[in-house]
Amino acid sequence: MANELRALDKPTKWPGANARLLSPGVGLPVKPIDRLALFSADDFERFVLEWADDYLAKNVPDVTDVQQRGGSGDKGRDIVVWFGQPGSPDRYWHLYQCKRYSTALGQGKAVAEIGKVLYFVWRGDFSLPKGYWFVTRKGVTNDLQDLIDHNKLGTYLIENWDEHCAGSIVSKKKIELEGDFLKFVRAIDFSLIRVKQPLEILSEHAQTKYHKFVFGAPLVDRPKPTLPPSVIDAKEQGYVRQLYDVIGELTGTDVQKESDFEGHKKSSLLFKRSRASFYSAEGLKELARDQMDDVKYFDDLLERFETGLYYTFSGPTPNGYERLSATVKAAQLQQIDGHVLRDHMSPLDREGVCHHLANSGAVTWCDDE
Repeated sequence: MANELRALDKPTKWPGANARLLSPGVGLPVKPIDRLALFSADDFERFVLEWADDYLAKNVPDVTDVQQRGGSGDKGRDIVVWFGQPGSPDRYWHLYQCKRYSTALGQGKAVAEIGKVLYFVWRGDFSLPKGYWFVTRKGVTNDLQDLIDHNKLGTYLIENWDEHCAGSIVSKKKIELEGDFLKFVRAIDFSLIRVKQPLEILSEHAQTKYHKFVFGAPLVDRPKPTLPPSVIDAKEQGYVRQLYDVIGELTGTDVQKESDFEGHKKSSLLFKRSRASFYSAEGLKELARDQMDDVKYFDDLLERFETGLYYTFSGPTPNGYERLSATVKAAQLQQIDGHVLRDHMSPLDREGVCHHLANSGAVTWCDDE
């Protein structure tokens, strides 16, 4: 196929959306239909891309690619959804044309967009889509909807080509609807043209992983941190081994298990508190994963702390306990302004973050001999 469309990256998270919409004190929520009105043209196209990437790809059979094509040289294509693998004779596509206007989309502007696509299809730049949807912020006019509902859009386009289409396809050139091109247009079944109503796409976007970050959603109350299990879990091995080293320095013994220091009160308290704080921070990780749909928020938090605490945990200290203690104290003062998890952190979480850093090996409490 001529000028085969290439796959583009999936949409990224909306920068700062969580902090703006999910934190306390943001005021009364804005209804999604009203927030839609605040989107720029680019934001509206991004909204449609998110819907196609997550809702369509999961709910419509055989979707293989979702592509954003809007911009210079798009030839009338905004969001393209492919069905079937590249090179397959059965491969086809649907087009979702994004129109963010302050008023409902009318007949003239609609056929201008359709005419552009038809011209480039006839020229051989790409195949005819099997489905063409207008996706709008304010819906379409009654006249346009009637043309679509009664399959009279083709007739209207042909009769009004010179007024709405001829001069809007190629810059500084008038495209005449005549000869083979006219025969091509007359042969098309214009029932492929449809409208995606604003409330319908909002309802479907609400079922995507992107929705709460764009339109806001209250977080449920965070449950109490899980108590550490009686048996050391596999996910704890890293920081627990480091705690054994710290306690070994404190007691002057070789520590390989908890029972090796059960008679040493300071060591026992340190061990129990460290495990409790690790699991408290683990609850913060679960909050990011389960309620914010992205555990990377927690990973980013760890990176922020690792950077901010570097000169504390990397500096000289008499022993591992002093390094651990100094790092935990510094973590309580660490600034994380603007981070989505900031308002959900407790002091115990901040302490637990230090043990998560030790668990990954980013922090070492005891100097190597």
